[in-house]
Amino acid sequence: MRIESLVEKARRLREKGLTTEEIADELNVSFETAMWLLTRATETPPSDIYVEWKNLSKPSRLRLVALALSDMIMEKYSDVDVVVGIATSGIPLAAMVAEELSAELAIYYPRKSREEVREGTFSENFASVEGKNCVIVDDVISTGRTISEVVKVISANNGKVLCVAVIANKGGRVDVPVLNLLKITRI
Repeated sequence: MRIESLVEKARRLREKGLTTEEIADELNVSFETAMWLLTRATETPPSDIYVEWKNLSKPSRLRLVALALSDMIMEKYSDVDVVVGIATSGIPLAAMVAEELSAELAIYYPRKSREEVREGTFSENFASVEGKNCVIVDDVISTGRTISEVVKVISANNGKVLCVAVIANKGGRVDVPVLNLLKITRI
């Protein structure tokens, strides 16, 4: 995808009322890259990788990804109680992984504002993480900020994070084991 196409996508998302953080999530880029796409403040974009998931939108394909992640999780962990899906992109994948692991599903809504010093929240319509062994599932780790937030909130609720499972890890730093189908490294 060309940079101009990403700039146009970011502009359309802003017109729909999305915040810069939400645009970053929607485009699977870092906050800094989303900011650059919206402002073009410098001539050179930040160092980042754009990953398009559109070919995985067919449920049968997403199921194959969920099977692969579930297999990786089961190789290392047999005591998963809850799979935590991160809104929005991680939810469909997490639901399929939870089904494969015969685990409950929890949904986490991360904070989306850098100005507010609050954490996200768990949906009360799904499983609780309190006292449970948890696996966090998302589509991509960019900086690791969202994953670190979820780990902190699970721990504050007396849950234990066994690992994080993602399709792609763009090099974000987190303090728990990460299982990824793709590890993206800049050289």
